[in-house]
Amino acid sequence: MVSVMIQSSRIAAAAPHRVSFIPDILESHAAELGARRRILPKGQTVDLPDGECCVLIVVAGMLSVVTPTIDGKEAFLSDVRPGEMVGEAFALGNDSVPLAVTAVEQTEVWALRKPAYLRALSDVPEFTVAAMDAMCRRQCRTNLRMAESVTMHVADRLAAELLRMAQSSDDGEHIEQLPTHRELAVRIASHREAVTKELSRLERVGAIRREGPRLALVGPSWSRDGL
Repeated sequence: MVSVMIQSSRIAAAAPHRVSFIPDILESHAAELGARRRILPKGQTVDLPDGECCVLIVVAGMLSVVTPTIDGKEAFLSDVRPGEMVGEAFALGNDSVPLAVTAVEQTEVWALRKPAYLRALSDVPEFTVAAMDAMCRRQCRTNLRMAESVTMHVADRLAAELLRMAQSSDDGEHIEQLPTHRELAVRIASHREAVTKELSRLERVGAIRREGPRLALVGPSWSRDGL
């Protein structure tokens, strides 16, 4: 049920953060840290670590992170939003599992090598606090997804994901560019066929409306009131 999804989203809601925006900090320290700015076109994938860098920090846009499982499937880990990073575990020497990082839309990032990231943590206290804040925010979303995967049926997990992806506008909630059914399935740890079946059901009962690549979430059950 869509209502279950809304309760889940309430858990994820958080007060505005008061710490500095990491990209702004890097703007002031880019030369001394050797940070490089990169533009990743929509759909471009970077495998971390890639030899050139091991930490990507999003300035604008969004990244999607997956990791391969033992049986060759993809497991979705997290989105990485502006001010957040991916690959810090490699820089800290605590991760040996490769990551496939894909630009959900055209995304601008700062790229840092391991020595630069460690130097930023040790020499720039403002960066250290912002990095901890960013990691905690991403971990909270990951924890929520884990809870959903063991407590929700596929239909409710899909509904929760649609609301997370939606933008609010005067005419209600909408997703500007709906991912493919396969991509949605990876994000909610399901199968493409199950996602296709549930999207068809939601459209049939009038809970969603397709408008080309755009998807509108229709009706009061999708409201963010109280979030």
